Amino acid sequence: LIPMQHIQEKIDEISTDKKVVIMCRSGARSANAVQFLETRHGFDNLYNLAGGILAYSDQVDSTIIKY
Repeated sequence: LIPMQHIQEKIDEISTDKKVVIMCRSGARSANAVQFLETRHGFDNLYNLAGGILAYSDQVDSTIIKY
């Protein structure tokens, strides 16, 4: 778990050798984070959870609490 405002200082904590799903409430901020990390830092293993936690809760697992 890395809050958006701490991504730059915690880049070394993000794996580069396995798939990593970046997520947020609605998917918009996580999409921006993926774009930033790919463009500025060369990551090629990141995936945005489209629609975020809200969509995941609606479409996959309704026991996930929406926040």
